[in-house]
Amino acid sequence: MKKHISILDSVERLRNKNRGIIALALVLLAPFVFAEEFTLQGAMETVFVPLQTQTGGGGDDASQTGLGIFGYSPNGGARFKLMADASHDRIGMRSYLRFYTSGVENRLDTIWLGVWVKPLDWLRFDVGSIEDWTLWGSFGQQSFAPYTQRSKDEDAIFTEFYYPSGVLLTARPIENLFIGVGVPALKSKPVSTQPSYTLSMEDAEKAYERIQAAVGYTFEGVGLARFQYVGANPEAKITLDEGTPPESFIPSVSSYAKFEGAFAYNGTPGLLVDIGFKIPVAFEQDDAEILAPYQISGGAKAGIGKITIEGRVDTLFGSVIKPSPSVDDKIKFAPQVNFHLTPSYKTDSSFTIGLDFGLESYGETTDKNGNVIQGMNGGTRGGIGAFVRKDFAPGSYVIGGLGYHFGGELNSVDQKSVFTIPIIFNYTSPKASLLPK
Repeated sequence: MKKHISILDSVERLRNKNRGIIALALVLLAPFVFAEEFTLQGAMETVFVPLQTQTGGGGDDASQTGLGIFGYSPNGGARFKLMADASHDRIGMRSYLRFYTSGVENRLDTIWLGVWVKPLDWLRFDVGSIEDWTLWGSFGQQSFAPYTQRSKDEDAIFTEFYYPSGVLLTARPIENLFIGVGVPALKSKPVSTQPSYTLSMEDAEKAYERIQAAVGYTFEGVGLARFQYVGANPEAKITLDEGTPPESFIPSVSSYAKFEGAFAYNGTPGLLVDIGFKIPVAFEQDDAEILAPYQISGGAKAGIGKITIEGRVDTLFGSVIKPSPSVDDKIKFAPQVNFHLTPSYKTDSSFTIGLDFGLESYGETTDKNGNVIQGMNGGTRGGIGAFVRKDFAPGSYVIGGLGYHFGGELNSVDQKSVFTIPIIFNYTSPKASLLPK
């Protein structure tokens, strides 16, 4: 109960700064008090950087202090999240508020609301905010990693069901089998000449292009196998004007459909290995033929006594784009490799001492004849760091350390060397049940 009181104390302090936000929070949470089961959970994360120095490369050297970046976001500052779940066994709802601050700016960043119903013991239907990590990859990015070399993607091994708004159907028809089908948020279609009920509608073809369908099966004593299709509205940024030479055509692909597969092996005590692959679906846009990169990612974690070694590698390769039917050249995009290795040692007093090694390598982007496109000759950059972590409870810890990101040339751009001293605070409360089941 003390954990719950600390959350309320935090809310009380926020009340003095922004009564409007607190009033909104109370309105959102009010329905939960009538539920048979009501759980409340809070989380806070912030990064303080006493010192960061940048030397070499283009521009002036700099020394600064402030708020650091989070491991999974380029945004700095602090975040506070208040989550609540309520249910009547077969039907329930959930919500969370996320507050975000950076520098002098404080704002309510996200409001998530969702409801769910279980018509059968093995079948569930969610509407609104969707969060389901049943089949997600086992290795995300560690908190300290951004200060040596950032990892690429939280969903690199296997993409989870995670929509600010959408629908999700999950089923467990037999033991060890999981099936999920979801569609992310439908975009609004504001057409003033149509009746009001069309304002939350969109073209069905566009909506269901984004369907996500997954299946996973647990092999007892061996591991978890899963496969899925992740849909998208395919899109690339095309900048090729008439008369532009192919070597100036360097588009970026922001959205594409793909097939994914992964297997997590946990059959050996103290060892976890999770490896996944992604196969892109080619598409056309503005006469360009586009194939996004293939991807193979994996991670492993092995523990022997008080020593733990964790590593992760992400690879992207095989991306090819043909600018238009009238141009013979095909741009072959550079392969990429991102690697992290983190050995650590846990002391008797719940301290963890560790190192983090990060490395990122880009190959050359070439035309159909294998000639390197100007300014796209790749390069390698990396970093090394040392940290001390103190765990207070599951999900609650403080990390402090030193991170050094080596400079050097990457795609013809001279990169600065960056030395950082980050202190990372993370607190997640255990679920506090306010009403008995």
